[in-house]
Formats: sequence, structure tokens, C-alpha cells
Amino acid sequence: MVKRFDDVLAVGAGFKKSAGEVSTSVCLGLLVSRKKSRLGKVSAPIPKRLTVSVQRDGKRVQLSIPTDVEELGKGKPQQAINAAAGIRAFNRSNSTQGVPGAACCVVVDQSDAANRFVLGCHHVLALSLLTTGCEFFKDTDVSGRGAVQKFGGLFHPLPMAADGLACLDAALALVDAGTEVTWVSGEGIKPVRVEPGTKQPVNCFVFTPDGPLPAVFVKEWANVPLQYPRCGTVTIAAAYQFQVPTVGGHSGSPVMTPDGTLHGMHFWGDEQQQLAMAIPAFMLFRPGLFPVNFRLA
Repeated sequence: MVKRFDDVLAVGAGFKKSAGEVSTSVCLGLLVSRKKSRLGKVSAPIPKRLTVSVQRDGKRVQLSIPTDVEELGKGKPQQAINAAAGIRAFNRSNSTQGVPGAACCVVVDQSDAANRFVLGCHHVLALSLLTTGCEFFKDTDVSGRGAVQKFGGLFHPLPMAADGLACLDAALALVDAGTEVTWVSGEGIKPVRVEPGTKQPVNCFVFTPDGPLPAVFVKEWANVPLQYPRCGTVTIAAAYQFQVPTVGGHSGSPVMTPDGTLHGMHFWGDEQQQLAMAIPAFMLFRPGLFPVNFRLA
């Protein structure tokens, strides 16, 4: 499918979006770098419907599936803005060199409850945009937003390389022994359960350090290539797309419903297009993804 049409970056499924509004019409999404109207002449224009043949009850059946073309935003560098109030990762040898972000949640090692971690984005916790491109920077400490004293340090970032294998933009920071770190928003909401991937993430909010933002689910993508400043194109293995105007410094914010059901972690956005991406929570909590298996604190 990706190779069949010009300029297609990824294929996903979700709701049709038109004139900035998300409808209830289910469709096959095709993510492109630029839409046809801005490309001019193309050799293989994307049709409004695709016809596919499937096997059903031993018979060959043809289905007509509506399509929707989404244009990928350019993304923006991360900027400055209780774990819910935001975190800051900084170089241990240079406290002025840091990256502001957010904490998705606080988690506990299932094998040893004394080990607590902050779950966040690789590009924040590993300082990847300030130091060594997409490679992680080991000497990283983590503090609360606006604070200098650290409460933890980088424990393990998932592998993430420009133009490499599909990956997830996520990392763990190990909380120092004896330090109490919690995640409770100003509305008194915290992540209490992880959605296992059986329901679409509807009625969600991105709980940013600046307050909750209503997030309208658009589509789910697999292997979507996204541009990272100073890093290049990184292929993310799975992402939910939402319509919500997040800004730099919101990376790592949990995407959840007001009852505390965690659907994902926001990690990439384009404020102008109100296009935001989140890693599905069930992927982040998948056993064997990190060196430790964990649960919500």
C-alpha cells in the first residue's frame, strides 16, 4: 500500500477528517508529506475509495473502503514551560543544559517495589536533541520543572535512531531512594489503569503541565516517520493521532480520560495543524519492552 501511491508515508485506520473537523466516518488513512493539491501533478493519485478482495465464509468478497489523506506536520523543537507540573532533564556536568518536558506517570518495578521510575520521552530524558543526535546521553539527571535539585536519573531509554528500525520514543528515569515522587494533576486526576488496546482512545485529554487539553482521536498509525529537530526522520512503531494544540514542553504528558484510564503518552506535535501524536499505553507497558517490568504506582 505504501509503495503503490506517491508520497505515502504510513497507513492507519480511524476517522475521516475534513476542514479541521473529525467525523464519525471510519476510513483507511494514508499519511503523506504533502497533499495532492499542493503537489501538482502526480503519477498515482489516491482514490477516494479502495476496492479490496477478502475471503468471507469461503467466498471471495469485494469491499469498498473509504480513504482519507492526512498531511504530516513539520513538528517543532521542544521549548521551555510534582511530576504533573512537568520535569526537566539536564546534563549532570552542566545544569544549564537541559530539556523541559512532562512525566507520563510514576511506575513501580514489579519485582522490587523499592524501585520507582518516571516514564517519559526519550528525546527529553535522554537529552537527545541537545547532545548527541539520536543516541542517548548517559549522564542525565531529572528534576521537577523549574527546580535544580535532582530527584532521579536516566535509567534506560529505548533504542531510537534516525532512519533506523521502527522504535518508540520512551525512556525511564530511576527515582532516587527515599525521594517521594507522585503524579496528580491540578484537577486531582492521576493515571490509575492502563487501557489494554481494546478500545479507541475517545473522550481523552492531554494532561499537560499547563493544564488538560481536550484531545479528539483521529487515527492510529503504524511505522510512521516523524521529523525530530537535530535528529532527522525517526520511524515510530505505533502512534495515536489526536487533534489538540500541544506545544513544546508537553512531550511526555499522559493522554487519558478523566477517570484515570491511561491511553497513551504524548511525544510529538504540530501546534499550527493541531496534530499531536501519542504512543499507545499498552505498548509502553508491554512486558519485556524495558529491562524491568513495571506497573502504575
